[in-house]
Amino acid sequence: MKPSKPNKRQEIQRRERQLLETAGQILLTEGYSELSMERLADELNTAKGTIYNHFPNREEIVLAMAVQAINKRQSLFDAASTAKGGSRMRILAVGVACEIYVRSYPALFLVENLVRHASIWDRCSDARRDLMRNCEHRCMGLVAGVARSAMADGDLELPRGLSPEEMVLSLWALTSGSYLIGATSPSLPEIGIGSVYRSVRIGILHTINGFNWQPIWNLDEHEKRIHETTDSVFPDEPSLPPIEDA
Repeated sequence: MKPSKPNKRQEIQRRERQLLETAGQILLTEGYSELSMERLADELNTAKGTIYNHFPNREEIVLAMAVQAINKRQSLFDAASTAKGGSRMRILAVGVACEIYVRSYPALFLVENLVRHASIWDRCSDARRDLMRNCEHRCMGLVAGVARSAMADGDLELPRGLSPEEMVLSLWALTSGSYLIGATSPSLPEIGIGSVYRSVRIGILHTINGFNWQPIWNLDEHEKRIHETTDSVFPDEPSLPPIEDA
């Protein structure tokens, strides 16, 4: 029996996946200035009109990739929320998810940050912008939910006037901001930063300890649980290196 041919919808989806994968490689290796509808048509050996059948401009391509990126981040965060051992283990698992995301999906991380520029965002459709917002809201809500759970269990008491969302923003800024600097600042070793991943792990540990989130861990305990979490919560993702090799 001959295998059935893909229907029209499946073929459109296949072509869009191929188009987005090709765009991602161009962005990662050559930068946004080299991404164009003409370049994509050349790379895929197809007519430029075919590219326009899927996307009206390169900004819409970037936003479609950003939606993919947020969906991947969301799936990692969803897995992190299942970590066993209490809220401290779950918030650690979110940090592990962030490091896996940046290490294993660099094109997605790049695009997620690139799309925030007004020159791209303002040219994208409302539908895709809404998808991006909804995914971000869910990720933020999930992590804030871990903090609220910790407060309900008596493991965390935030300073008066500080909401869980504001605390989560500080962790988000530390992780994403540091990783973005690491991806765009080649001079970091010259100023004493040997590994952004190492710096983030230590920064997250001391930030969470500083909020008195129980139980309080030292660096060795923190590292041990990072690798336990990687193996148990993210078995299909590459293992993270120990901190001395990070």
